Amino acid sequence: MFNLLLKSHGLSAKIQINKSSAVVQQGYYAVGLMITKVISFFLLPYLASQLGLIEFARLETLLAIINGATIVVSLGMVNILYRKVGKSRSKAASHRIAAQLAGNAILIALFITLLGVITTPIHHPIISSIVHVSVIELWLCIALISTEGILGVSLAWLRMKEQAALFFQMMMMRALLYTAFVFIFLTHDLGLTWILVASLLAVLYQVFHLIYFQRKDTGLLFSLSSLRKTAFYGWPFVISGLAMYATQGMEVVLLAQKINPELLSSYVIAIKFFLIAALINQPFLLWWYPKRMQVIHQEKGSIKAGVGATLGVFIACFSSVIIWLWAPILIDFLFEDGIAPAKSFLPWLLIAGVLKQWGALYNLGCFSSENNRNQMYIELCTGGGCLVAFPIAIHFAGIYGALGVFILSQAGRLLAYWVISQRQYYVIYPIRLLLTGCVICLSAITLGLLGTRYLAEWHSLAPFILSLLLSAILVFGLVVLGRIGHAITQ
Repeated sequence: MFNLLLKSHGLSAKIQINKSSAVVQQGYYAVGLMITKVISFFLLPYLASQLGLIEFARLETLLAIINGATIVVSLGMVNILYRKVGKSRSKAASHRIAAQLAGNAILIALFITLLGVITTPIHHPIISSIVHVSVIELWLCIALISTEGILGVSLAWLRMKEQAALFFQMMMMRALLYTAFVFIFLTHDLGLTWILVASLLAVLYQVFHLIYFQRKDTGLLFSLSSLRKTAFYGWPFVISGLAMYATQGMEVVLLAQKINPELLSSYVIAIKFFLIAALINQPFLLWWYPKRMQVIHQEKGSIKAGVGATLGVFIACFSSVIIWLWAPILIDFLFEDGIAPAKSFLPWLLIAGVLKQWGALYNLGCFSSENNRNQMYIELCTGGGCLVAFPIAIHFAGIYGALGVFILSQAGRLLAYWVISQRQYYVIYPIRLLLTGCVICLSAITLGLLGTRYLAEWHSLAPFILSLLLSAILVFGLVVLGRIGHAITQ
């Protein structure tokens, strides 16, 4: 069918090969992402048990601080690379841009490392007031932060060059090296400091490999004028990144100062399960995001786009329900009793996550115009609201205050995207599909709640069997929704 379609449009066999190559490229990225995330997830119980919940909570707090700092250090260079290379008219110009940004990233890494070490007496007391950290641990964190720009630019260039196999190799090697070092160090009871060493060793492998590839492919250009331009053009991306960090990531740093390490560890584990639900949605999003604008401009585009977005919404809903069903079983099996509160935090995180996915899918109108900046303003308002609300809510209600801010901020974001998008481009969303999906989803949730309450007392395997059965029903339900959506678009 696909070959006939290509022939009907007069496309050559070469384009068919390129299409196949694009599928292979996406396959490498998807498989690499899945494997590395699975490795990281199953390493968690070992880290938590070997470090203890107090040190595990300290590690996650340090990682949250690192994630926030890397947004500033990266200076939006990946976005600048995509934009400038996309506008360049020759291969030589593209290579020069990539070489300049790679050189800028190396200069920034050296500058941040040197500045961080020199100013240690100033910022060490500030960081220590948030989370206990030794000078050596702080230096290790600075080294990890400083490498972010190099990793971001060179990995983005790999994707632009369609070097998916090399990208996959580097990501896998880094994950395996980190895992091996963690097992070696913790087997010898070396503690959290050496976990940071393991991270740095794995990152340095990737950094040196990427620099070697970048130098061989484009060369490296070091220019202070180019660095100044990068800083000037990059600050809007930094602000947008910090806004996103404010909606998820910053709360861990704030919670570390208000709750005990055991509760913080439980919250972090709940986040890891929540991220699995987001990861399940990635294959659909990788397919839908590049395609959605093309769909809108087809015949019956408004209807087809509405069906596609709605199917994505229910993939997010159903995958979240599946994670909700299985998480209590896996938490009890993989983790110590101290992590049990994670089971009560997870449902609220999943609700916020579903609302976030709805906002990302029901925003088609915001992308109907090339110069539209409404999505940036919505994200900035959401991040700014969280920046103000998180400290207040956490002060009065702890974790549940943070969860409340999550849900309300994502609900507001969804409402804003829906109203503005529909005004700019009216999409016809399928009522029949929405109602069918809601009935299936709510039925599974109801049966899951009843089973959790009554079946566990009947037999210890009952929750497992029920989760398996309901997961199968939800997967079958997605197939049914897909067929209904196909019928609507005909």
